[in-house]
Amino acid sequence: MEQTNNTAPTNAGKGLGVAGFVISLVALVLWIFVSGAAVLSAVAGGGMGLAIFWAVVSLVGTILSVMGFMKAKAGNGKKGLAIAGLVIGIVATLLSVRTVFAVKTVHETAGDIGKEFLEKMGEGMKEGMEQAMDSLQNQMNEVAPADSTAH
Repeated sequence: MEQTNNTAPTNAGKGLGVAGFVISLVALVLWIFVSGAAVLSAVAGGGMGLAIFWAVVSLVGTILSVMGFMKAKAGNGKKGLAIAGLVIGIVATLLSVRTVFAVKTVHETAGDIGKEFLEKMGEGMKEGMEQAMDSLQNQMNEVAPADSTAH
């Protein structure tokens, strides 16, 4: 009677584990930039969409890691990357959810201050551009006067 060895490692869950690990790692590494951008744009009244999107990306990495771990466990596959992706994904998800709350807090505390600042900055830029265009026009008139008849 021939006996089969069912304890040999397989590739079960490997793809899900790798995908979960990579997405979780990217979510964690880029979190600092995304959270900074979200909080800065929160001053102007935005940022919530970016913060929520990043929380969803982190959560997807965590879920894929869990699925890869479960599949590897059931199929006697290697679970290393799935576990690493799970740990990293949980950290990234917690940080991303914290960013969502930070953006909400900035919205509540900043109120219309950020919008007023952006409006004043836009007005200042408009005035600066008008002054630059006037100066350019004056310089062009000095070089080639409009009433010059020389050919």
